[in-house]
Amino acid sequence: MKTRPVILLAGGTDPSGGAGLAADIKSCSAMGGHGCICVTAITVQNSGGVQSWQPVSPEMITHQMETTCDDGLPDGVKTGMLGSIGAVEAVADVITRRLSSVPFVLDPVLVAGSGHGLAVKSLETSIRKHLIPLAALVTPNLDEAEALTGKTVRDKTAMEKAAVEIRSMGAENVLLKGGHLKGEPADVLATEKGITWFPGSRIVTGKVHGTGCTLASSCATLLAAGYSPEEAVGKALSYLKGAISGSFNRRLGLLLGHFPAMGPVPDNTDGTAFYRTPRFCPACGGELIIAEPHPVCARCGLVFYRNPLPAVILVLEKDEKVLLARRAAAPARGQLGLPGGFVDLGENPIIAAARELKEETTLTGASFELIGADADHTDYGSVVLYIYKVKNWHGTPTAMDDVSELVWTEIDSVRKLAFPAHDRVISRLRKERSSNGDC
Repeated sequence: MKTRPVILLAGGTDPSGGAGLAADIKSCSAMGGHGCICVTAITVQNSGGVQSWQPVSPEMITHQMETTCDDGLPDGVKTGMLGSIGAVEAVADVITRRLSSVPFVLDPVLVAGSGHGLAVKSLETSIRKHLIPLAALVTPNLDEAEALTGKTVRDKTAMEKAAVEIRSMGAENVLLKGGHLKGEPADVLATEKGITWFPGSRIVTGKVHGTGCTLASSCATLLAAGYSPEEAVGKALSYLKGAISGSFNRRLGLLLGHFPAMGPVPDNTDGTAFYRTPRFCPACGGELIIAEPHPVCARCGLVFYRNPLPAVILVLEKDEKVLLARRAAAPARGQLGLPGGFVDLGENPIIAAARELKEETTLTGASFELIGADADHTDYGSVVLYIYKVKNWHGTPTAMDDVSELVWTEIDSVRKLAFPAHDRVISRLRKERSSNGDC
């Protein structure tokens, strides 16, 4: 898998920032890619619709694409609004000469989601002839599928037939988008393996600006990263679902929330700041509602628990001394504390205790006695702590992993440690020692 695929994005501008190249760049970034742009048309539009547009000359389109290729071939190509026959031919020429080895996603934009035209007459004929045979994936909506096939496409049966027909024009794969279906939306993917349906749901009322651009650019980035068509489409649709859930109102329409609104980063990260609630539900993409004691998804009802993180503290004693570890990593870098660490996924606390003992001190073969539990706040968040007394270990303690030094220290000589819970453990040891001495 490519970790940062570079995608050449050819399309129109959008002053609203919601569709066209603006949506392309944001979607590409959200999928982990880097977008290079080629402007094919300049539009005058906002969230409510398109007012007018002007094409960019074929020569300028060619020059933009060639210059990008001179800087290193991109890992994928995505085209959106081309507008003119000259633009189609210019794009097809560069792809054929220089970019035939990378996946090309064709979003055959003919009409904006608001219904305004974004192409000259008969552009679909040029797209069929010059671009569809080059495409790894074509992503028409219902209107565009009708223009490309010359047939009515308004139900799922017709969608399947249209997707197969468009694929027969030379495309490797076709994703026919059913957002304009009556009732619940659904998208169909036609590949050499057959038909795959992706059922959807109405997340918001009204049309959202830029969904087609967002989906196609996400698919292009994922295909370039190495995902299969089925995987790329599934992941892109999941991202689009979240972006629609995060959509917001302008005066004339809705714009996608391509990225969660994070807000300013707190000056000091503490146990509370670490648990900053995400904006969207990880299960369905709906908006999380702030509630006590835990946020709740307004759509599916999922409770977003902010539970404490489990960790272990290790107490090793010898000759009335306790083993302290100097921390080599944040938080509390350079300070002394008791050995220990977080419980990993799938571990029980005793297994975690044995692992942390070996990782930080190289000691093995020990037995562990649970002597208590505590809670604390660290820069990682709220922590619940299992406190183990370690006995019968083998080996000589040697500092490793996140520890720079190990020090045997008399219990009465221990001063303030890295975390309050560690201080409380030392205080307990002193009391036990005092009680034993009184006896």
